[in-house]
Amino acid sequence: MKKTSVIIPTYNSWKTLNPCISSIKNQTVKPKEIIVIDNASTDGTSKLVRRFFPTVKLITLDKNTGVTGGRNMGIRNASQSDYLLFFDHDMVADKNMLRQLMDVAVINKNIGIVTPKIYYFGNKKRIWSAGTGINLWTGQILFRGGQDFGQYDQADEVQVAPAAIFVKKELISRLKFFDDCYFATYEDTDFCFRAKKLGFKTFYAPKAHAYHKLSWNPKDDAIRVLSRAYWVGRNRIIFMKKFGKNFFIFVMFFLPVFIIYYFVLALKNKRPENWLTFVRGTLSGLVHIC
Repeated sequence: MKKTSVIIPTYNSWKTLNPCISSIKNQTVKPKEIIVIDNASTDGTSKLVRRFFPTVKLITLDKNTGVTGGRNMGIRNASQSDYLLFFDHDMVADKNMLRQLMDVAVINKNIGIVTPKIYYFGNKKRIWSAGTGINLWTGQILFRGGQDFGQYDQADEVQVAPAAIFVKKELISRLKFFDDCYFATYEDTDFCFRAKKLGFKTFYAPKAHAYHKLSWNPKDDAIRVLSRAYWVGRNRIIFMKKFGKNFFIFVMFFLPVFIIYYFVLALKNKRPENWLTFVRGTLSGLVHIC
């Protein structure tokens, strides 16, 4: 059986990290190692990981390097495994998830990345993601989700693997790292698109299940989106510069739509400061050179 190193970046999230690690340890196919990267947490995360999970390889950083920095540190410290699984700290895995991801990874030699069917933790019949995509003209994120009626029960190619990214070591050896320019959000999208340029496909594994601890209530989701407004605004711009069909058309015709959308969303949720943050992020993305 091939070996997997599991990489979990975290920041001040012990309450979700605890069951996350437990779910990985309880896999029917045991991982070779679990690597937790603590991005300078102030809630005692590192101490608690050492206490309750002494076999976990713990790396404690002295500053918050974001999702990208945490994952890249995990890559640098991973053993020689056949696969690397990047797994968000606010998720739990079904006990057969790793086995099912491996089964899909070997379907085709050109598959470099596999992602599971991810349900909402609080509503295990509602899909958060069955792989995602992005419109390269408009910049709109395209989620495959909703109530599970069996509509996503076939293994197929997708554009993006969000939150749970199962990667062949062969791809890592060529792609090297996540792009630190992103810090958080769009880093998985960029990773999958760079893999595609190298000839590697991203596939979705319908029998591999994970559960994301996010609210499926639309209002809660809107607040979550607004709380990440700076990085969403900034990183969408950076991504579209690199991969969009026509950056000029995007900026002239579709970027204004996002600005209006976030303005309405912020007013509706009485968080106008988040719209200003979104605008600052957008401006940062326009002038930023990575």
